[in-house]
Amino acid sequence: MADLRELTHQYVAAFNARDINGVAALLSEDFCLTDPSVTRLAPREKAVEYIHGLFRSNSLLKFEAMNILVDGDSSVIHFGLTLDGSIYHGIDLITWKKEKMSTMTAYLTVLSKSNEPTAQDEKVFSNPFQA
Repeated sequence: MADLRELTHQYVAAFNARDINGVAALLSEDFCLTDPSVTRLAPREKAVEYIHGLFRSNSLLKFEAMNILVDGDSSVIHFGLTLDGSIYHGIDLITWKKEKMSTMTAYLTVLSKSNEPTAQDEKVFSNPFQA
């Protein structure tokens, strides 16, 4: 079995690079996404369409893992996300089956809805778990 931490890092890298094929390759056929802006997206094709829409509709996209935790068949990403002028912190809870994501539940907190980056924006992605 592949290392779930490595697979989770692959997802983060693919999402940050706007690599929709790389993201899609990590999703099971029956993948289900639950996100604050959508109640439930399944199967995989609907989730991929939604994610691809995020990639296309935001000129600035930055997705950075601050911490990744793995336990059993689950991984958790504590992340910072910038979409154009909006900055978020969040958690993705992921369950895996046969080295593919089966479900993802996303939780987001809006930190900034400004269209202009500020000096504080550079601190948004600092890891609170590091001294």
